[in-house]
Amino acid sequence: MVATGKLSNVVLVGAGHSHVEVLRSFAQDPPRGIRLTLVTRTRQAYYSGMLPGLIAGLYRPDETMIDAWPLARAAGAEIVEASADGVDLNTQYLRCAGRSPIPYDVLSFDIGSTTDISGISGVGEHTVPVRPIDGFLERFESLRQRVLRNTRMTRVAVVGGGAAGVELALSVANRLRAEAKEAAGPAVRLQFVLVCGTPELLPDFSPSFREKFRTVLKATGIELVAGAIVSAVEPGRLIIDGQPPVAADEILWAIGAAAPPWLRETDLPLDRQGFISVDAYLRVLNLENVFAAGDVASFTPRPLAKSGVYAVRQGPVIDRNIRRLLAGAPLEGYRPQRNTLYLVSTGKRHAIGTRNGIVVAGRWVWHVKDWIDRRWIGRYKAVGGSTGE
Repeated sequence: MVATGKLSNVVLVGAGHSHVEVLRSFAQDPPRGIRLTLVTRTRQAYYSGMLPGLIAGLYRPDETMIDAWPLARAAGAEIVEASADGVDLNTQYLRCAGRSPIPYDVLSFDIGSTTDISGISGVGEHTVPVRPIDGFLERFESLRQRVLRNTRMTRVAVVGGGAAGVELALSVANRLRAEAKEAAGPAVRLQFVLVCGTPELLPDFSPSFREKFRTVLKATGIELVAGAIVSAVEPGRLIIDGQPPVAADEILWAIGAAAPPWLRETDLPLDRQGFISVDAYLRVLNLENVFAAGDVASFTPRPLAKSGVYAVRQGPVIDRNIRRLLAGAPLEGYRPQRNTLYLVSTGKRHAIGTRNGIVVAGRWVWHVKDWIDRRWIGRYKAVGGSTGE
């Protein structure tokens, strides 16, 4: 139950795309009678929408991140730099590694996802997983250094035929080729392949959208291997069901979102994949004072992709519902878009966009995406005076 007659402990777990909106709102219009706590294992919240541009070398790191510390301080929050690893729903305590349990009256999770490496041998040992994002940049930098130091032919594979995999493949190819050329190394020593498990690239998109990306991949010199189900990863190659192996010296893994494993040790209601089940109000099923948003949430009214597009729009709903819960008011429902605008970059200052079956492409599309992304991230840097440095 929510505490009455005393300060209510509101605990935000994670500084993801939804919770930064809660912090911004609380900084500008703080609710009365609360004690706010932010629990996060990293102070730097990278915006997933700008990650491909960062990998491609189009942005500096500070342009793509929100420093959660100034934002949390502006919201009057106590900052706990720790990893959550348990929750007691009866006593209402959040457990964190290496510190005392944290009491809560209202609890909200926005802790993202990790890479699902279960069931496929060798993924953990021989690939560079994209998730979690905050660790990916360090992993990519190690890959980048290995590739640029190698004087022999290097074949780089990206596994994943969705928007994330396609964007990543194009960003990595353009970045590494440009840097190899700048270092006076022969760009031809680099080869790139995109491995897609479905028969069609970008299966959730229209044929015209898919065809434009097929054209861009071909022009960029990225080989496409579609309908390739990876059954194992071995040093130097991907083992494919019913097909010859795909040679690869470096492998980036951009499929299979998984929930943080510790959630399965709790009494939180979870879906089959281990994500937290929430209702139409983003409230955890059967719990009136616990919420979840972003990748870690499983929206029970209808399935949603693990995409920052949804996490961004869930932020204001989480904010208003925490306020409504504290005030004893009815909660507000979250209504996800049926026809989402997708703007997917091609590794350069060029992008392809689609909505309602209409497909557009060009430099101007990238500039629209850039404007939207910078505008969104600027909302949070302005509040706390964050520079991201």
